[in-house]
Amino acid sequence: MTALAHLRQVIAALDESVVTALCARARFRRNDSLYTLNGNPLASLPELARAFNQSATQAGRIHLLRPLYLRLLLPELCEPGADPDPAVCISADSACLDAIARRLAQSVHIATRKREALPPALQRALSTGDPQQVEIAITHEAVEGEVLTRVQTLAAAQAHSPDIPPRLVAIYRNWLIPLSRNIQVHGLLHRGTF
Repeated sequence: MTALAHLRQVIAALDESVVTALCARARFRRNDSLYTLNGNPLASLPELARAFNQSATQAGRIHLLRPLYLRLLLPELCEPGADPDPAVCISADSACLDAIARRLAQSVHIATRKREALPPALQRALSTGDPQQVEIAITHEAVEGEVLTRVQTLAAAQAHSPDIPPRLVAIYRNWLIPLSRNIQVHGLLHRGTF
């Protein structure tokens, strides 16, 4: 088994933790009153990827992910409103952020393995210094399709409602996978940062 294949197995196990945490959180309403959000614009995925790569700690990475999680992911995952005991959501949100940060941290290692293998398409893309070219070179639609299928299957087995699995697939498709790719792109273009 190659190092890259091994990392993909690790990510599959981490996806199980992410899906479990998100399914648990989806049982609650958003409970917006628990969190104060500043009015600052959200970082773009490339900006977030750069900061994520430069953060050396899990706590730092969770801190970076928190605004995106609260403003984009929770509204997609949870129904609006408040629960009778909203404090329980704080624990669920912490579990989600921790699982997501651990999963995304593997993107740094995947970038390292891809750089070591350095297939010709990636070598050409890296020589341009163009992030979009590098992203195209590292994107494997079949692998991403497998991830989405795995998320759908895991969520279907755990979700309390049939509308949760498609929501989780959308979160992965629109948020987690693109952010993971951007983390890899930044790591590949800025080799010394990881």
